[in-house]
Amino acid sequence: MNLLKYTNKILAKVFILFIKIYQKLLSPDLGIPSLWLKGKICIHTPHCSEYWIKVLNRYWFIPWIFMTMERIWQCNPLNTHTYDPDHFKVVFFSSAPIWVNFLKQLSQDNRFDVVWVVTAPDKPVWRWLQIQENIIKTTAKNLWITNINTPEKINPDKSQDWKDFSNWLQSLNADFLVVIAYGKIMPQSILDIAKVWPINVHGSLLPKYRWASPIQSIFLNWDNKTWITVMLMNSKMDEWDMIKKLEFEIPFEWTTLDIINKFSETWPKFLNDTVWEYGKGRISAIKQNDDEATYCQKIEKEDGIINIYTENLESIYNKYRAFYLWPKIWFTIENWKTCPDFSGIEKLKNENVLWKRIIIEEIKINPEIFEQKKSLPLIDKDFNLNNCVIDIMIKLEGKKAISWQEFKQGYIN
Repeated sequence: MNLLKYTNKILAKVFILFIKIYQKLLSPDLGIPSLWLKGKICIHTPHCSEYWIKVLNRYWFIPWIFMTMERIWQCNPLNTHTYDPDHFKVVFFSSAPIWVNFLKQLSQDNRFDVVWVVTAPDKPVWRWLQIQENIIKTTAKNLWITNINTPEKINPDKSQDWKDFSNWLQSLNADFLVVIAYGKIMPQSILDIAKVWPINVHGSLLPKYRWASPIQSIFLNWDNKTWITVMLMNSKMDEWDMIKKLEFEIPFEWTTLDIINKFSETWPKFLNDTVWEYGKGRISAIKQNDDEATYCQKIEKEDGIINIYTENLESIYNKYRAFYLWPKIWFTIENWKTCPDFSGIEKLKNENVLWKRIIIEEIKINPEIFEQKKSLPLIDKDFNLNNCVIDIMIKLEGKKAISWQEFKQGYIN
């Protein structure tokens, strides 16, 4: 393996020498013929001989063979894709911890150069209000990315600082802006800075589930598969042309956390390959059908509340999977007192839990009999669990998680 690597590198240096000789003597753009052939002859930027040298320096000899064949294939009057660099410069926008792996793999991919990272400002956390930097910023530092910015806002029309931000971004001459869960509205003046295009990643098969909570909506609507969509960006939210989509199945026991882990494992390479193929002109963007669009709203804490004595198990389980990370699904004891089916309940053993949220941390369900029991409530009139529920972990605010049986014995008369 080391011998192959060494040979690959040596051959690259030898061919660089040959190409430089060609440039001096025979190149119609740079060599002796350029004295008579006025103007640029090669249709590509950079022109072919310069491109070959850059590819050999960056990828060495074996990849150069295939990239050279592709460049020669594109060398015809019908080709309109003329900008064809050896790698693409990228500015990465993100603020969410779950996208750390995207930044790592993008920065380690030789086809790209992450020239700047833009993320959320440092903010106070915990009860002592200690200032903590965003994990995207920490990751960028660990990857030796020196250009990191954490602007409060990014609209260049609003202040001189934000205009300076825009000017600095423009000076980087970036090919792509890659934006994943950045958390701020991107003004068109910023998006227009990308030389090729700004790119966004969305957790659904657009135009289905546009806007704020696509992953949660997958579970709330009981979908058994999901997609990710890489798309172009403009000033309209999630209405942009799509470049490529990736589909995969959702197992019965998966939650939002499992999908995010799958995304973190699968998306980065898919994103890198898609951006590369689009930048090289191998694939084109496709317009969305706005007539098929559906929309999902921002998740609020109140969305997690359930009614465990009247709401059917399918609805509860869907919410459990959707809100697994936040806000969790929860109920309050007071609801039991107002339910006609349980009007005989006079009090609880522990009166001070009446006002507290009771969170369902985990639900284990037997999928083989779920279809038979999913239309029934979670519990019966004697507070026994639905037959297909193996166990539930309950957590009262400020206390440790306990099983349903422990909760039933400890808090219900």
